[in-house]
Formats: sequence, structure tokens, C-alpha cells
Amino acid sequence: MDLVLCHTTADFDALGAAVGLCVLRPGTRIVLTGGCHPTVREFLALHRDEYPLIERRSIDPQQIRSLCIVDAASRDRLGKVAEWLDLPHLKEITVFDHHLQAVSDIRATVTQIEAVGATTTLIVEKLREKIENEAPHSSQEFRLQPSEATVMALGIHVDTGSLTFEGSTSRDAIALAWLM
Repeated sequence: MDLVLCHTTADFDALGAAVGLCVLRPGTRIVLTGGCHPTVREFLALHRDEYPLIERRSIDPQQIRSLCIVDAASRDRLGKVAEWLDLPHLKEITVFDHHLQAVSDIRATVTQIEAVGATTTLIVEKLREKIENEAPHSSQEFRLQPSEATVMALGIHVDTGSLTFEGSTSRDAIALAWLM
């Protein structure tokens, strides 16, 4: 089982990045490790079935193959599931984050922490690259579902203050425009 872990009290950036990773890695499931922000909870009350969410209590840790952590680089932001990072049989642990000042204490096999306004931007860039590289070689056109593009756009909008916050970058604007 491949999982994406959101930090406790998941916000739209964490959810948007997690959904994007599930598009990149079909079959991956999202664990909201410790609830979510009230606005995300209200959104999921209407759209929960559109995303590959799974409850923490439904997971057998011995079945986990890989973990991706989004919008966090420290164990203490993951709540009880932080213990999964120590499972000896894991093939991969990946961290995607945009908080440069955070100290990472996760022994990741792959880490991408960059100065962008939203972690979702990093995932959208990977999606865009994959789609643009595969499109000429594929007979089947890949398209994001509106629900996927919407939650990723919300992730960028909320974490960048609709591109007005100081940490917003042109990369965030390009990712947002691509999603639209």
C-alpha cells in the first residue's frame, strides 16, 4: 500500500498536494493524520468520495510499501502515524514541502523542499511535466478531473493568499494557470 500523509489539521495545500500525488501515483491513498482545518472539513463533507481517502484505523502498517509526506518535514506534525516512518520494510519515504525554515527529522529517501508559496505547486509542476512528456507518446489523452484540479487550485490559492502573500512566486501563478 502506498500512502500520502497530510500533517495534522490538514489545510487545502496539504490536501491539494496529496490529491496531485495520487494522480501521479495511481492507487495511492491519502491519510488525514489528525483531522483537518474546518474549511477543509466542510469541503470534504461535500466532496469526500471524489478523493482516495482512507482512515488511519483501516490501515495495517505491515501492508505499507511507501509513504509520501506533504506540506510538512517534521515527525511532530504527523501525529500518531509518525511511528509508520520507522517501519523497517518501507521501500520509500518522500517529503514534499515549501517551509524552508523547518528542520526535517524524517529520514526520507527523496526530499523536495523549495521556496514556493504552496507545496501543491511542486506537485502540479511534476504533473505538468509528466503530462507534457507523455502526451506525444500516448494514444490516450490524460486529463485531470475537475475535482482534482479544483482542490489543487484551492491549495495554491489559500496558501498564497490568491498570489498576494510575500512568499508567492511566479511558479505558483504558472501552476495555478495550468490548473485552470
